Amino acid sequence: MNKISVIIPVYQVEKYIKRCLDSILSQTYSNLEIILIDDGSRDMSGEICDEYAIKDSRIKVIHQDNAGVSVARNKGLDICTGDYVTFVDSDDFLEPLMYEKMMEKVTEYNCDVVMCDCVKDDGVIQKPYTHDIRAGFYNYNQLKEEYYPHLLMMENVEYPATISNCLILFKREVASNIRYIEGVRYSEDLLFGAQLLYNAKSFYYMKGEYYYHYWMNNESASHTFKIDKWKDYKMLFFKSKDFFCDDKQFTKQIDIMLLLFLYNYAGDILYYKEFDKKQKINYLNNLLNDKDIVDLFKRVNISKLLISTKLKIITYMYKYRIGLSLLIRKYESKY
Repeated sequence: MNKISVIIPVYQVEKYIKRCLDSILSQTYSNLEIILIDDGSRDMSGEICDEYAIKDSRIKVIHQDNAGVSVARNKGLDICTGDYVTFVDSDDFLEPLMYEKMMEKVTEYNCDVVMCDCVKDDGVIQKPYTHDIRAGFYNYNQLKEEYYPHLLMMENVEYPATISNCLILFKREVASNIRYIEGVRYSEDLLFGAQLLYNAKSFYYMKGEYYYHYWMNNESASHTFKIDKWKDYKMLFFKSKDFFCDDKQFTKQIDIMLLLFLYNYAGDILYYKEFDKKQKINYLNNLLNDKDIVDLFKRVNISKLLISTKLKIITYMYKYRIGLSLLIRKYESKY
């Protein structure tokens, strides 16, 4: 019976960690190694982890100074011993059959990577979430032909399916040479998931099977602006270019990735209530004057992007730096 290593970074989640751990300990697939990385929590999260480790010998707890989710996951990858590996976010929870059903696909198809779907859950509304790729098994040739065209980014400038790393169960050896980019806190799953499928020889997508509950934490719903978010995005962009530099089929996807990062960061600026109009204009101009953004717009044919007409118009406004005041007023009218 194959062993699954479940890696869980833990930080300031005393309200949710018991629910998370109970859902893992209740899995019908029992051969688990549960690795809790307490990332410098200042609440009772670390103590709760220790209590659970006393109750169940499958649980290992590591306490470390706060270093971020990427460092915590890498620590888990370095020490795990399972044949297969997966991640769980410590405020989320699982359906009891999740790992049993995923391992059934592993056994049936001898596949390197299996992925299920999730439910976005706020405690009141449960919204099933799926991805726009076909269900079922992909052999290596099918991965290259069908999945590689959106390995890093979907054609409609959206994240790929593997952005949800917690929905993935993978053979440990497939990730032997890849790790998360330490220090990156936004979209950190993106490159890891792409590298994982690039290394894999087979894949199974359990489309429509919703075993993972992604907890929509309403307490963090207020929008904040993080000025260093752009630095994280640029780091992901450069690391992606470095990793895929010898495979030119991904050049366009890397450009689309940077374009999505532009949309996300510009949206943060436009929605941030603490900035006045002048501050927003300054931040937007600094962003749009970034050399990599200027070069991006020289390469990208906006008219051929598979995005809405409205977003194309906004993209032209970004490219030519026109109508930014109008754009600010439009966004401000939404809040």
